[in-house]
Amino acid sequence: MTYTETIELREKLYKDEITPDKAKELYFTDIKDGKRSWHTKDWQERAKDLKKDKCEQCGSTGILVLQHSFHPDKYNKYYLDAYMHYQEIFINENPSITDGLVSKEDILNYIEITPRDTYSMCPKCFGSFYKRRKEPHLVCSRCRNEFEEPISKLLPEYIDDLYNEVDLSTLERPGNAPGNRKVHHIMLYSEIKEKISKQKVKELLKSKYQFEIDKKAMLDYLDAGIKYLSFEGTKTLCKKCAFNQDLNGKDLCPVCKKNYKKVQYPTCVDCMPEGERKTQIKEYIEFCKEMRDFHKSLGI
Repeated sequence: MTYTETIELREKLYKDEITPDKAKELYFTDIKDGKRSWHTKDWQERAKDLKKDKCEQCGSTGILVLQHSFHPDKYNKYYLDAYMHYQEIFINENPSITDGLVSKEDILNYIEITPRDTYSMCPKCFGSFYKRRKEPHLVCSRCRNEFEEPISKLLPEYIDDLYNEVDLSTLERPGNAPGNRKVHHIMLYSEIKEKISKQKVKELLKSKYQFEIDKKAMLDYLDAGIKYLSFEGTKTLCKKCAFNQDLNGKDLCPVCKKNYKKVQYPTCVDCMPEGERKTQIKEYIEFCKEMRDFHKSLGI
């Protein structure tokens, strides 16, 4: 989709002449078909007028490209931002939305339909264990208890801390179950209530603001695309400088015009003022080089 077409699409969406879903369908069709912006005639013609006759970093007059300092994020990032925006509005409009939203029946139904698994574990601390040849054959990875037969538990165990008095300080939650699977040994009713509450708030939010969320997300995404297609903040770079910036996050040192340095630093190490910091960095670079050479010699 060309620069002008993208602007026109955004205007139609903004004026509600098309739906967010239709805008997504039109915009993403070219991407799915493999049609990239920089392959279009529109891109090539506009880039030709902006491209300088030499690299703005090293002065090379070889193969030159327009390098962007800004790249749009993926659509999901804009959708999440739009969702969080309307979530804040929704919560402010309904400050007591969670009051009475989840009943005891909701919690019991969650427990009933949620599958649980049986795990073998240490009979002393309910931790994971490993096997060995000598007796006792099993050793707890957590408390080092030695035993022959593990116990089996159906996990998670549900504890009613909402409708019964429970001393939470006595509840112990071991770490990993056998097989390095993270397991919730204990799940409180209050945790289930919070989980269900979040899901219900999400459903209520979407029932009221789904269209607005989709529209804002797509408008923000198109704005980013328009900014990219406009060549805002671009530089003319040779292929070497563009490669270093894209893949290595480096640009040419403005002092020596010889070494490439990370874009967040003002100069390369060689052009830094003499001092302890420069010495430390040079020693670290030399150490890294020695380690790379050592690993190379070992075939790693």
